[in-house]
Order: sequence, then C-alpha cells, then structure tokens
Amino acid sequence: MRPVLGVLGELVVLVGVASAGCFVPGGLLYFLYVVVSELLATYLIHCPAHYVVGRVLGIRFVSMRLGRTTLAKALPSRLSPLAGQLPVFTLSTDRATLSRAGRGRASAMYASGTVASVLSAFVVAACVTPRAPVTLTIVTWVIAFGYLAFDLVFSPRSGDLMRARRARAASATRPFGTQ
Repeated sequence: MRPVLGVLGELVVLVGVASAGCFVPGGLLYFLYVVVSELLATYLIHCPAHYVVGRVLGIRFVSMRLGRTTLAKALPSRLSPLAGQLPVFTLSTDRATLSRAGRGRASAMYASGTVASVLSAFVVAACVTPRAPVTLTIVTWVIAFGYLAFDLVFSPRSGDLMRARRARAASATRPFGTQ
C-alpha cells in the first residue's frame, strides 16, 4: 500500500478512537475504553511519526504493509515466538534517500516512532488525570511508565532505538546505508 494512505488510515482511526470517548458511558466500560485507547494510541502514532519526520528530513518511503515486529528478537525466549507472530504495520524506506539523508537525519527518523509512541501514552494519562477516578488515573500512568520502561529496555536491543543508534554511529568513512 502507498505509505501516505496507510499513515492517513492510522491517523483517521486514532482520531476516531479519541472521538469515541464522548459516547462511552462511565463505569467499567469507560475504564476499558481508556486503557484500550491508550494502548492503541501508542501503536497508531508510531508509523505516522516515522513518516512525517522522515519526509520533513528528506527520506522517502516505498510502501507500508503488515509485517512482524523486530522487538520479538529482544524479548525473553517464551514471549519471542508469540510476539513474532503479531502483525504490525511497517514502513519500507527508500534506501537511496535514506543514504543521502545522512546519519543524524536517519537517526532522528528511526527514533521518532518510539518517541511519539511513548509521548502518546503520557498524553492520554495526562488528559485522563483531571477527570477520571483515582484507580483509572493510576492505571493510565502505570501503562505510560510501563511502556516507557519497555521501550528503554527492548528498543535499544532490536527496535527503532537500535536502528537510531546504528545510524548515528555509522562509519564516517562510508556513506550511511551502503554495504
């Protein structure tokens, strides 16, 4: 699928999920809605962040498709096979524009997905805090900090933060993206 269509699709779903909050009644249903919304927000903002930052920095994308998460490689052996089977949207970069962009820009593009995902969890928690019951407020902050901890532990091993670090540290003697 064309990357712009996939990114727009994710953003439309994200806006729809956020808008649905106006129609969800209180109680347990609202509790479930907020928790699911927070988890969806971290997922649905990830690829759009890569896309927007990449395009601003001159990196083009070839396609968006369902793929497998690379984080499965870093998970404990019992969770790795299960996580490897979960489909996630992936963006394929245009290698030529990625190489021309340089190490700093490539690093920023890779890191943007993780940063946006983590920030979205904290934004949901902050928005819920003033008007939600204490229990729900605590749960949203636990999810936000849990997601941050997860990304700090696993993403540097096999996810976007690993790619960002590798892009930043690419040898100065050869252009980034070349073999």
